[in-house]
Amino acid sequence: MENERIYSNEVRVERFGRDVEIHAIFMRHGEKNEDGELTEEGKKQAIEFGSELTKKDAIKAYSSPVQRVLETVQQVIESAPHDKKLNTKIRTEIGIPASSKKFIEKFKQLEEDGVGLAVEWYLSFGTKKPDQDTTSPYEVAKSFAYILTKYLTMADKLYSGSRIDLINGTHQGLPEALLKEVLIRQKDDQKVIGFEKLEDIGGALKFSEGMEFLIKIDELGNKILKLNFRGQIYDIDMDKLNELAQSYEKQK
Repeated sequence: MENERIYSNEVRVERFGRDVEIHAIFMRHGEKNEDGELTEEGKKQAIEFGSELTKKDAIKAYSSPVQRVLETVQQVIESAPHDKKLNTKIRTEIGIPASSKKFIEKFKQLEEDGVGLAVEWYLSFGTKKPDQDTTSPYEVAKSFAYILTKYLTMADKLYSGSRIDLINGTHQGLPEALLKEVLIRQKDDQKVIGFEKLEDIGGALKFSEGMEFLIKIDELGNKILKLNFRGQIYDIDMDKLNELAQSYEKQK
């Protein structure tokens, strides 16, 4: 029967959007050299990341326009155990945001001074721009929220029973900007939104490290979104996520 709904023993089975899982992974590129190019060690890191993925029905990658990121996700896809590997696409929303020369110089200097210092400094601006020509962390959070809500909608359109990986190659400090706005975590027996310092979540993303958002729809059509990050499962503030995404869409 080709109808969207199949009836058997009075139990309705939907063809789409039931018992579905999307594993949306936002990962930092592999190790880079002083010229910003992916090193051989960076390629090995990406290959290891891909080979350790659990095999699913399909895998697809989206990449920042930056070459080292594109090379990273390509290595991930090639080494992944999945039989169905879809074409990689460039996605500007997860690329490096608009930045002034002054900001870039300051960021690079802080990177040299210590691990995570540059990201901590950038995230501290919150809703404010570091300068007139540089995007604020809050605006970055909007773009990532927009992508994530698109994946939530995608889940409804997948064949029931589907399991897919979506690899999103990006840069350190960008997915963390989203977490600062929507992550729900426990602190002193209370639930809090976001974090104050990067150490609250174990620091910034390392080379070829990812955070996995699990979008799951059960057989009854109930949808959940969880974050699996560094061995912990977190809830997400869905109201804030949708608010950010809608704000980004209005600006497009």
